[in-house]
Amino acid sequence: MLYITRREHFSASHILFNQNLDEKDNAELFGKCNSLHGHNYFLEVTFCGETDKKSGYMIDLKMLKKLINDEIISKVDHKNLNDIEMFRNVIPTTENIVLKFMEILNKKVTFPNAKLYSVKLYETEKNFVEIRND
Repeated sequence: MLYITRREHFSASHILFNQNLDEKDNAELFGKCNSLHGHNYFLEVTFCGETDKKSGYMIDLKMLKKLINDEIISKVDHKNLNDIEMFRNVIPTTENIVLKFMEILNKKVTFPNAKLYSVKLYETEKNFVEIRND
């Protein structure tokens, strides 16, 4: 089994808060993340599969780049995540962001020789969340 990964970057801001909690409880739960702040995120999308006999590709990376940019990056880059439709009624934690990205990509991916294996999102150099299609 082969694995191929495309890495993209975006910058976005957010505030972590739960609408069902008051200001004090949100401040206690989310600490300094309960105020507007931003991150320079790195997104890694990995596919697994076999190579195509004719092309030698598993997937055309140009097509994958376009898919990621059209469906995700163009919608989140330089945005406040709390303000975009994708995260309406969702606390935009890194965990919830990666879940949403996986949901979006699972609906859009149509490569004959490959399936979506994982989506990994780095919030910082040291912190990331990964979800896998098992």
